[in-house]
Amino acid sequence: MSSSVAVQLDHSGHAHQHGNASVFARRPILTGVAVGIGSLAPHFFLPVQASLGFAAVLIALIAGIYFGFAVMNGSARDQFVEFNVTGLFAVTALLGLLLWPILLALAYFGHALWDLAHHNKSRLSLVKIPTWYVPWCVVIDVIIGVGLIAIWTAHGIL
Repeated sequence: MSSSVAVQLDHSGHAHQHGNASVFARRPILTGVAVGIGSLAPHFFLPVQASLGFAAVLIALIAGIYFGFAVMNGSARDQFVEFNVTGLFAVTALLGLLLWPILLALAYFGHALWDLAHHNKSRLSLVKIPTWYVPWCVVIDVIIGVGLIAIWTAHGIL
């Protein structure tokens, strides 16, 4: 048996397969909400230092994904840009962990802006990413950022 897979080009010329696309690609908002809530849930149960550490590690991991995109399909310039921006998020995470926890929550909002900068319609010269990834990641970032502020305020961390 063969299955047919439609290939479409988006407005920027990127090929997208439909039919075998992941659930994340087919339902970026819904899966983004699920991943965002799932990523936020441990903070309700973790001790303060563990919650801060988890938030710091997660934002550094999230930021590093763009470097992965650059390694897979970007130029040396794209790799340089994404590596350095990932480093800035890692330093911000460390400062949030060690000095000012609010930086951790703000880093998630900053990453949502970085996601939007990669949107194919933004006309910025940044690494190309799948079109579904931007709304997916923005939703996750905003849920975690808002959630951390609420949880940490309730626990007296902020």
